[in-house]
Amino acid sequence: MSSTHLTIPHDWQPRPHQRRLYAAFGHGKPCRRGCAVWHRRAGKDSVALNLTARDMFRRVGTYWHLFPEQGQARRAVWNGIDGAGRRIIDQVFPASIRTRTSAQEMLIETVNGSVWQMAGSDNFDSLVGSNPVGVVFSEWSLANPEAWDYLRPILVENDGWALFIYTPRGHNHAYGTYARALEAEGWFCERLTVEDTGLILPDQIEEERRAGMSEGKIRQEFYCSFEAETDDQLISHELVAGAMARKVRPERFEEKVIGVDVARFGDDKSAICFRHGRDGNAVPYERHAGLDTMQLAARVGDWILRWRPDTVFVDDGGVGGGVVDRLHQLGFREVRGVNFGGRSDAARTGERAANKRTEMWLSLRAWLERGALPRDDLLSTEMTAPMYRYDAANALMLERKDDMKKRGIPSPDVADAFALTFAYPVRAALEEDDDALDQARHAGGRDPVTGY
Repeated sequence: MSSTHLTIPHDWQPRPHQRRLYAAFGHGKPCRRGCAVWHRRAGKDSVALNLTARDMFRRVGTYWHLFPEQGQARRAVWNGIDGAGRRIIDQVFPASIRTRTSAQEMLIETVNGSVWQMAGSDNFDSLVGSNPVGVVFSEWSLANPEAWDYLRPILVENDGWALFIYTPRGHNHAYGTYARALEAEGWFCERLTVEDTGLILPDQIEEERRAGMSEGKIRQEFYCSFEAETDDQLISHELVAGAMARKVRPERFEEKVIGVDVARFGDDKSAICFRHGRDGNAVPYERHAGLDTMQLAARVGDWILRWRPDTVFVDDGGVGGGVVDRLHQLGFREVRGVNFGGRSDAARTGERAANKRTEMWLSLRAWLERGALPRDDLLSTEMTAPMYRYDAANALMLERKDDMKKRGIPSPDVADAFALTFAYPVRAALEEDDDALDQARHAGGRDPVTGY
């Protein structure tokens, strides 16, 4: 090695759009946390790998490059070939600077004692114990967000750095990373579209469009839009935005429905939502953390007495059954339990749904075409978050809450509560013998709770 002199990075120079990140990030640089939201084929992994190789000779230590899955890491980088026909790892780590290479572990040790290793963020705990001083999270929008929660304290203790590189996938955990990085001190944060880099020309994008690429994918992959629709997104941002821009005045003959999603465990919250016909803004929704079944039942019962709904639908799976039983004990016969996993009625939605929860969300989607919602970021995020797929019987299935959490999306408690208001058809009772309501209407012509 003494007769060999190499410059690291080896045979690589940052392209113009990569220079800011390369210059500002890493050991001895202003930023130790980085968020690079760049369009597809902008060279995110290339700059991250060469930046890592540079830092491995600035500070001896362990460095990780994590993809969402182990197999993806092997295909994309370890066995990958660059545009010049070279193996990617040979360009980044020339043979002359290595003392050990393990294909099985996807690990390289350099002559100065630094170690670089690839893995999947879905299996990050298998690497714990090596105390990294630099970690790249590639395709962060598809990765397991728990990996960062676990590794963050290690990097803080080691004064190490973390770099997140990705294109958007809606308002998931990666959107949260970007939003925080925009305002956080000590973070490098940059979003680059094809218009910023000029790497992909309009006629090339048009070619992708003609080949069948959806507009949502184009906006997402080339223009780095967090709001772009994905092909497997059940409810679009445009549909929700339209409902939030719409104003309606509910009619007396329209149904009044309450939906109650009961928290099961952890950070889930119980939610109570209200709908008066086409008006989803009749009463502000409520979220409650830490209420037991008796307390939640009491809260719902109070709303029944105040608002006089025609029906109250309660998710009775798990602990929710206790809320339904208690409300029935209190004499509220308008309360009906709903099993999210129960059978659906295809005639209601015009589309075959795999279970009751999916059917309710399809009804919600249809309602959004003419209904009105409050302007609320949480509600918008929750309604547009779930994906869908088709099961073995070719029935549409909404993404499960547990699967959403695995990709870093909180449980859509409020949206589920609102979807519950579509569990079954409801007919307004129009009871004229309600003294309190009649008196209020005669006095001011308005419902005492909704103001209408």
